[in-house]
Amino acid sequence: MKKSISGAIVKFEFDGLEPLEFDVNTMSKANMDYAVTFGMCHRLGDMAAIPRKDGLVVTEAMRRAEVEAGIKHYSSGTADWNMKGGPRAAPQNPTILAIAAKLGCTYTEAEAEIQRRMLAEMVADVQI
Repeated sequence: MKKSISGAIVKFEFDGLEPLEFDVNTMSKANMDYAVTFGMCHRLGDMAAIPRKDGLVVTEAMRRAEVEAGIKHYSSGTADWNMKGGPRAAPQNPTILAIAAKLGCTYTEAEAEIQRRMLAEMVADVQI
């Protein structure tokens, strides 16, 4: 089955069968209101589905940031359905997140501190 949208018409095409069309304007106001809320619940919720590539650990904070970006996009009054180049939360290592919490600093500050300490340790080991 293939689905497509053209204006207010939703079309369903089936291999070897007659297509079906649905005009959303034929819905009751109550169903139309619910359909918008239902659709946005799914649209925004799908934004939290971040792929776990290359061992990426997806955190709730990352999921929240994606949904928040979607809410800001659709609440802005834009007519754009697709978010173009929207901000995607940078992958965050759970160990660095824990270090940031322990140090009481941001993720970026924790990364910098780890780099500083590793570099100091490497320099100390290489003394000529």
